[in-house]
Amino acid sequence: MKKKKDDFSFCFKKAGGLKLVNPNERLVEVYKKKSRSALNMLESAKEKQEDEWILDTSYYAKYFMVYALFMKVGIKSEIHDCTIFALNSLFVEESIVDKNTYEELEKSKDLRVGALYYDKDFGREEILKRAKTAPEFCLKVESVLDKITKEDIEKVIKKFNVLKSNLFRQKNCIIIHGCPSDAEKAMNPQTKTYDKHWIPWTKQQLISKGIKVETPLMPESWEPKYDNFKKEFEKYKVDENSALIGHSCGCAFLVRWLGETKQKINKLILVAPWKIPDKDDKYRKEFYTYLIDKTIKERVKNIIMFTADDEEENGKKSIKIYHKSLGGKIIELKGHGHYTMDDMGTTEFPELINEILG
Repeated sequence: MKKKKDDFSFCFKKAGGLKLVNPNERLVEVYKKKSRSALNMLESAKEKQEDEWILDTSYYAKYFMVYALFMKVGIKSEIHDCTIFALNSLFVEESIVDKNTYEELEKSKDLRVGALYYDKDFGREEILKRAKTAPEFCLKVESVLDKITKEDIEKVIKKFNVLKSNLFRQKNCIIIHGCPSDAEKAMNPQTKTYDKHWIPWTKQQLISKGIKVETPLMPESWEPKYDNFKKEFEKYKVDENSALIGHSCGCAFLVRWLGETKQKINKLILVAPWKIPDKDDKYRKEFYTYLIDKTIKERVKNIIMFTADDEEENGKKSIKIYHKSLGGKIIELKGHGHYTMDDMGTTEFPELINEILG
């Protein structure tokens, strides 16, 4: 089954998806045996130069050994995409399995599906490369199987329950980018920055934890107009389980929208919020000039604001304006400026991930 784009919630909802079961040592041995059998068939397929069978047997040799690990812990999955998602989210992120193992299994799956179902030609060199990794892959996973501790298993089960809870409790997350200078107006998608910075990294981190994330591109954001932003934003579902995140002028939009609609949400996170327009910018003057509805805090369970010790003066004034009306928690990080890639020196923003998941 092909996964829904950016959303693995189906893995916990669909029959055959991820579920906890009792650990089963008998099935551990069954799947280890299946893995070894697939390795033997792989050698035969290589001798006969049967490329499709090489892809098939090398993938299943790896997959069966991973599934033996799942049986050891007590996780059932009949959907391959869900198994691979869980391998990353439960085992790699808990430092029980290395990331290369997850990436290798995903590559093998993609080659197999592409060749068998879409008649893609990946070239014999790539096919043999995937086959060559199979024995070492299986030995590596079997070594994890032999060494996994009771504490490791408890960590995996705890992470499983947190993932499942997040998927049902916080069903979606929407991130609204900031407003660029007019200079970015004519830039192509590869060179523009206003929708990038920490946003793509954050999106991928949340997706890997099973949370659906939307990052809409707001129209003509170098000349921001509230009604245009609103029209685009309201294409996406917002309910009391949603987390809304804004950067810079994106914060101004979200606060205005929440005040206007009276919508209940789970979390509002403002990153480097801005409220003070440039004197000669009519668009930003109209965009930023509105009264903050103080009752927003009655409809939002958690409000968090990020600022920095080296933020611009008007940025520091802006967060005081928002905090005075909305309250909530302020987090000040050192050396993050206006939370752009240049100011932060990185695209990674782990503190934000912690607040979204916390």
